[in-house]
Amino acid sequence: MRSFRCSAVLFCLLALAAAGCSGDRKSTKKLTCPTAFMAPNLDSYTVYRPGVSPSNKPEDISFGVKLIDVKSNCRAEVGGLRITTLLSFLAVRNDPDFRQGDFTYFVAIADVRETILAKQNFALRVEFAPRQKQMRVLDEITEHLPLKNVSTGDTYAVIVGLQVSQQQLDLNRERQ
Repeated sequence: MRSFRCSAVLFCLLALAAAGCSGDRKSTKKLTCPTAFMAPNLDSYTVYRPGVSPSNKPEDISFGVKLIDVKSNCRAEVGGLRITTLLSFLAVRNDPDFRQGDFTYFVAIADVRETILAKQNFALRVEFAPRQKQMRVLDEITEHLPLKNVSTGDTYAVIVGLQVSQQQLDLNRERQ
């Protein structure tokens, strides 16, 4: 009888342990954040001097922007993740008569299959002081990623790049 009781107690303990392991794992997993990165060849934007055809010569460039850093973090919130992305740009001018420049960048969310789920464009304007040749520009974007399970955040990515024309993209590829 004693061995039956021990076996029954052991069986109950194993059943309880198994029930604990097979419970709702989603609620016990830790939060993971999407990786943020720059889209290949979409990290620079160039405006050429009037009357000059696009080239790789610095003297032909009037204004340029380079996306130099992307960092993101996230936190859980009702219905998913709140992702904060900090972007750092370097704006440069070669033409002393060039006072202000506009550029557009995008932030997109992609899933593990590299499907773009959402994309939004953001416009920035930089204004140079009379003798200023370059400046660092920071921008911060906050987005909501709807998720039932915040532990799946790392199966998504935040992709950032400058919105460029096909001609600009071809020049960026040549520079690589």
